[in-house]
Parts: sequence; structure tokens; C-alpha cells
Amino acid sequence: MKYKLALLLTFALQAITRPIIAQSIQEALRYSSDISTGSSRGQAVGGAVGALGGEVAAIYVNPAAAGFFRNSDLSISIGYQHISNTNYYLGNKGISKRGGPKFDDFTIVMRNKTKEHPLVFAMGVNRLNNFRENVTYQGNIANSSQSLNYFMQADNANITNPDLLLSPDENVTLRHTASLAYATYLINPYAIGGLYKFTSAAEADDNSILVNQYHKTLTRGGTTELSLVFGQQHNDKLSLGGSLNMGFISEDIQDIWKETNINPVHADLNYFQVTKTTKINGIGVSVKFGGIYKPIVPLNLGLSLKSPTWYGVNKKYQTDMVTDTKSAGVVTASTIYMIDDTTQSEADYLDYSLRTPWKATASAVLLFNTAGSPNLPYGFISADYELSDYRSMKVKYGDGLNNRRYSEQVKAAYQTVGNLRVGAEVKYLLYALRLGYAHYGNPYKTSLIDGSRTYYSGGVGYKSNSGCYIDLSLITGGNQKRREIPFEMLPNKYGYVNPPEAQVTSSSTRVSATFGVKF
Repeated sequence: MKYKLALLLTFALQAITRPIIAQSIQEALRYSSDISTGSSRGQAVGGAVGALGGEVAAIYVNPAAAGFFRNSDLSISIGYQHISNTNYYLGNKGISKRGGPKFDDFTIVMRNKTKEHPLVFAMGVNRLNNFRENVTYQGNIANSSQSLNYFMQADNANITNPDLLLSPDENVTLRHTASLAYATYLINPYAIGGLYKFTSAAEADDNSILVNQYHKTLTRGGTTELSLVFGQQHNDKLSLGGSLNMGFISEDIQDIWKETNINPVHADLNYFQVTKTTKINGIGVSVKFGGIYKPIVPLNLGLSLKSPTWYGVNKKYQTDMVTDTKSAGVVTASTIYMIDDTTQSEADYLDYSLRTPWKATASAVLLFNTAGSPNLPYGFISADYELSDYRSMKVKYGDGLNNRRYSEQVKAAYQTVGNLRVGAEVKYLLYALRLGYAHYGNPYKTSLIDGSRTYYSGGVGYKSNSGCYIDLSLITGGNQKRREIPFEMLPNKYGYVNPPEAQVTSSSTRVSATFGVKF
């Protein structure tokens, strides 16, 4: 049986005081933030390819670049990505790492060689972002525990029979929090005035609390775009193009929260662990238009505009809990077994729509040795400046009043940013050397969160006289900072304290190889 999420459903423990739609607003930022992927050549020059005609990576930035192809082209790019996170929580520093293979792009460009300025068609699959990551941190804290949130939630339900918490028809928020805590004896009831109140197993005999809090998030997946591109060089100076794009979101998240009792005063709790498994899928559509103009032979100027991508998003999730107490031993419970231990129901879900920002990119490429002297090196210096209006992101779920409120939250949290990418390439005979730099601005309005990213890149390439080519690239950097409150406490009258934020700084190293042939 399916249970659709209520509007104020909390996102397990990580967002226990914030609606799941707030999490979806954060997802809107993640699904709107691209990195320089595409071909290895494009990655090596920092993604500064918006005015570079005849390059596979360029058609995904500015479709007018397709008009510059002199031959048909077939290529595939694959690689490896390694993410390293430095985490600070409750005075502890930790390092967590995760790596794995990645797909970057597959592109085919078809050009009619018999015409002087044919309409060039290209079709490709391009990876926009990778979400593979491991974030882990822990620390000791007194007078705070997620189990306290559970008993307060159960108290606020004003129930006359505690076993009602085990009903599959119970409020969805409670089923993923207090209901699991009650089923595993993490919270325990007592009668008062015809109602039941609850206590936490983490509370010691003197009501003190001292626990070790551990949080781990494993993420994989990414955003991918399928593009149908058309470009035509109208004359020696101007090329125009457009593309129809289908975007795909695929993300798997496993969140683990664990608290271990370390109180020297006797408490019933040994430990409890909550695991939330989330699967997110989405599909969307966008269009892109661009032009490249050559005012003089060595200079290309490009301009492209990408519409927002409207995604339809489906989020499915389940929560599992295991609690070890001195009185009851180890007991497990799951939201998909709320009826009994053998009857499995489907995961809870949320359907909503999401709109990414408008993006505009201005590009310039300065070519040298355009005469093609075989005794001299040739190449280019390029730059892209991209504007991305994160204030225009939208999340739609529910009625118009709520959707307006979500828009106000987005505008209050995010801003328009400028992203700068520069690169250079030098070729001699059959070989190429490339360098690049990319800086992505901070999307957050507050200066307390620096979400900017900086990457450095380089690469080499080889192209045979037969048209076969291979390119290699290395990209490192990122240093993107963010803050999390994984064990946030509900507002309370008991004096329980809110843990500090966890600080996470992410850096990445990516290698990529492109294999292609011009024909």
C-alpha cells in the first residue's frame, strides 16, 4: 500500500524540524549545478569551449559550434572520479573518501561533405554532474539526542493507546520517527490522565544524557542530458544552432545516524541506528540556442542561452531502525513492515516538479597560427563567462500558496552568480598540450556559507593522420564548503541543547579519456 507524503513530512532525522520540500529546494540547487564534463579535451581547458567550433564538448555549451565541423565525428569519454571530504563535528576532524568510474559523454556528429554550408546534426549523451560521495563524522555530546525528539513527537500526538503508533495509517512523519522508536523500545510509554507520555532510553537514572553521535551519507548517481543538436554555418563569419535536451536525474542516498550511550551513569540504551534509503528519479526538457560570430579571422565570439529544465521528480524512501537496550536487547523495525514482521508495503514517495535556472554564456576564442604553418605550433586561448540565476529555481508541490512560499524561500536563500572558465591549447604536429581554470560562484546569499568551487585542469592529446584521436585530462579542485545539522533538536522546554553544525569541505580529482574518430 502506498502512502503519499504529507506536506510537513520531515526528512528522517536530518531535517526533523524542516519540511521535506525544504530538502527538495536544496536538491534543486544540486540538480542545477553542473561541472565541466563532456570530452576530455573540453575538460582539460576548463570547459571554456563556448566559442570553439568543431569541438564535441562545445556543442553542449553552444550548439552553433556544430556548424564548424568539417567531418563527421564519433567519440566516447570515460574516466574516474575521486571525492575527498574533510569534516568537522563537535571538535572532531575526519576525512572520508569515495571514488569510482564515471561516464562523461557519447557523441555522434553527422555532416554532409558535399555541401558548402550544410545543416550539421549531432546527437549525444552528456554527463552534467556526478553525486558519488561519502560524508562521515562523529562526536560526543551531552544533554542532546535524537531519541528525545522521538519522545517529544509521541507526546505531542496526544494518544490514548501507544500501540496506535504502530498503525500503518499513522501520520507519515511519526511512522518514520516516533513509531520506529516505540517499536524498538527506544522510547517507552507511561500513562498520565488518560493519555500516554514517553521517556527516552538514552536518559540516565539522574536524567543526564551523554552519547556519541555518528552520521554517514553514501551517495551515488548524477544528472545526465540527452541532446539533439542542429548547427549551420551561414557564411564565413556566422554560425547558428539550437538543441532540444532531455535531462535525467538518478540518485541513490543512504543516510545512517547512530547514537551510542557513553554515559557513566546507568541508562537503558546501549545504541540505536537509523538508516534511511532514498531513491530519486526525474526527467525534464529544455532548449538551447546559440551563435558564434567571427569579426576577424583569429577571433571567435559566442553567445548561448539555455532555458530552465522542468523536471518531474519522484522520490521513494524507507526508514529502518535497530535499537539495543539493556532491558529488551536488539530489536529492529522498518517502515515497510509496519503492519507486521512479514507483510511488506511499498516505500513512501513524493512527486513534485522542479525548475532549474536560466543560463546565459558569453564566450571568446583567440586562435593563433591560423595560416596553418607546419613549422609552427598552433592553438587557442579561450574564455567563457556564464550567468546562472539560482533565484529563478522553482519547486512545485501542493497548492499555489505553498508554491509561492517555496519561491520566496529560494529567492531568500540563493542568488545570481557568474562562473568563469578559461583555457588554452597548443598543438604541434600530431600532439596537443592543454591547461584550464574554472571558478563557479557562490550560489548562497549568506556569506556564512561559501559554496563556490575552483578547478584546475590539464591534458594532452594525439590525433593521427587517419582521423583517429585520443585525449586525456586531469581535473582537480572544488573545495566546496557546506554545513549540515544532522542531529537537530526540536524546540523544547526541557533545556535540551542543539548540536553545532557539521562543516564539510569537498574536493575532487577526475581523470578522463576520450576515444574518437573523424570520418
